[in-house]
Amino acid sequence: MKLKECENFWVLGVFLGAVGLFSALVLAVVSDVTGPAVAEADKRAKSAALKRLMGDFDNDPAQEKREIDGVVFMAARRNGALVGIAAEAETMNGYAGKIRELVGFSPDGRIIAVLVTEEKETPGLGKVVCERKFKKTIFNFFKPVPPGLPPNPILDQFSGKSAEGKSVWRVKKDGGDFEFRTGATVTSRAVTELTGRAVKVFARHRAKLVSEFGEKVAEVKR
Repeated sequence: MKLKECENFWVLGVFLGAVGLFSALVLAVVSDVTGPAVAEADKRAKSAALKRLMGDFDNDPAQEKREIDGVVFMAARRNGALVGIAAEAETMNGYAGKIRELVGFSPDGRIIAVLVTEEKETPGLGKVVCERKFKKTIFNFFKPVPPGLPPNPILDQFSGKSAEGKSVWRVKKDGGDFEFRTGATVTSRAVTELTGRAVKVFARHRAKLVSEFGEKVAEVKR
């Protein structure tokens, strides 16, 4: 290697190293500046999702967490009384990868509702399995959006199921008890099995969770 080529090689190496160091510093500064804002946005999004799922409560469930077997449980209270427990779990078995959901339980062990909070499924197919979206038609275009969670036939079939029940948490195509959407079997399977995982962990630890989250339990309305 000629002397001039050697000098150019070292100059290029130093230049690339400096660029890399500068880029790392910029990313670190950006992360420090935006990190709190991102965390606050995530907190608000989770709080909004919990409100949609659990209804009327006056505490911050995210401040009362218990993680068991990969499932995060959060307590919802009203006037100090436990009104429900939300379970957050995720799977990588969706058609497009990760699906995250919240499963709301009443203190007596029944599913209140299921809400998917993160997914990247195919629009018109897998996304239909996951989303809860009020659909406007010519018949309800001028009507206000009704309160509560918009319906979803796949997710709604889980509501009311008991954690201590004997449901087989697989889609019927796989020998289970639950319906699936044709053309979106992978997503239906992932959501069903994910809900089942949260249910099974909750069933094993329900008494302990209710005890740890508070002795005062609100009356369950049938």
